[in-house]
Amino acid sequence: MKYDLIIFDADGTLYDFAKTELRAFNLTMQTFGLEDNLEELHQIYKKINQQIWIDFERGKISSSALRTERFERFFNQANLQLDAHKVSEKYLSHLSEGTFLLDGAHRLISQLAGKARLALATNGIADVQIPRIGKSDLADFFPELFISEELGFPKPDIRFFEAMFARIPRFEKAIIVGDNLASDIQGGINAQIDTCWYNPQKNLNELGINPTYVIGELAELLEIVK
Repeated sequence: MKYDLIIFDADGTLYDFAKTELRAFNLTMQTFGLEDNLEELHQIYKKINQQIWIDFERGKISSSALRTERFERFFNQANLQLDAHKVSEKYLSHLSEGTFLLDGAHRLISQLAGKARLALATNGIADVQIPRIGKSDLADFFPELFISEELGFPKPDIRFFEAMFARIPRFEKAIIVGDNLASDIQGGINAQIDTCWYNPQKNLNELGINPTYVIGELAELLEIVK
């Protein structure tokens, strides 16, 4: 194998977070009595949530603060009178149940298992990521799970990678695979390791961040790392 350590982002790379998040949002809103216009409400929330995670990656908000802040912003914009703390707790509980995988994820990881050391690196919330990944069909393939909330820094901060590498036994060459240019690919560049941008939607790269490789399907990674 060309690489003896392959680091994967979790959501949007191996795990179908879009499906998990939509399910969690709908169930949560229904719990608090909202049945109508869920699609419209979700679009409002989704934009707010995406921006707050960008703020998190840039160090503008902590993971503990974003849990409720995103709902406070959402309720304010959607003119809803709900308790952000209670809604957040229920939402995170539903998120932790989402073990959906992207097409080809299990096949890829099972083919790589035993040929290279595999690790998961995620900018997630620990009490969401630990149970959902632990209950998923990929759990046994990843002895190392690195979560920004536990390490103290989000990708792309070099300190995320320094903390991660301090816990992994010696390796010669590593690559990180992820769908997010700003966190996964820039993080790998900061850590001076090779990078692979998983871009199934063929999005334009408008950030000036240059990955080592670009793939549109997970199976393409096999040719890169072997």
